[in-house]
Amino acid sequence: MSTGLARRAGAAHAEHGVGYVAAPVFGRVPVAEAGALNLLAAGEHALLDRVQPLFDVIGSRTWRLGDRPEQANIVKILGNYLIACAIQSLGEAISVAEGAGVDSGQFVELLTATLFPGAVYTGYGSMIAERRYQPAGFTTALGRKDLHLALDAATEQGVPLPVGQLLRAVFDEAIANGRIADDWAVIAEQQPR
Repeated sequence: MSTGLARRAGAAHAEHGVGYVAAPVFGRVPVAEAGALNLLAAGEHALLDRVQPLFDVIGSRTWRLGDRPEQANIVKILGNYLIACAIQSLGEAISVAEGAGVDSGQFVELLTATLFPGAVYTGYGSMIAERRYQPAGFTTALGRKDLHLALDAATEQGVPLPVGQLLRAVFDEAIANGRIADDWAVIAEQQPR
């Protein structure tokens, strides 16, 4: 959800005397099923307190990010922007490693065991090394949508995102190549391999 839409939703709720909080999440379906989501929450403190029991059931942590709902949305958008940047850099590095004759699986294992441990590099690195983009956990279409939301938010703040501009072209190319329903890690395939 864009920050502008979040502001409009907050205003519409206020017009009707109804509170509004935003609580996008980090975590895919298995994380949700385990009740281990990270909730990015923002809104009036009293309203957040009221819904905290629900957050406690579905998440492992609630990150209270401010009193304006759009603050939660911008954090979600920027988190996804950083994932897209990581996917692109992984694709580039794996392409160079493969070109030099290095096994891509071993390369990803080395990186994620040493320099870059964590779900993003481990999960997407393996997908890229194995060229496995189905089933899609987050489609290329959704990735492009969130990239555009990040670019719009940055423009609103007067902050240039030069890497984001490059990624826009990469996403557009992947979609033009028919990869719209694949996992967004497929943008790595736009690199020569």
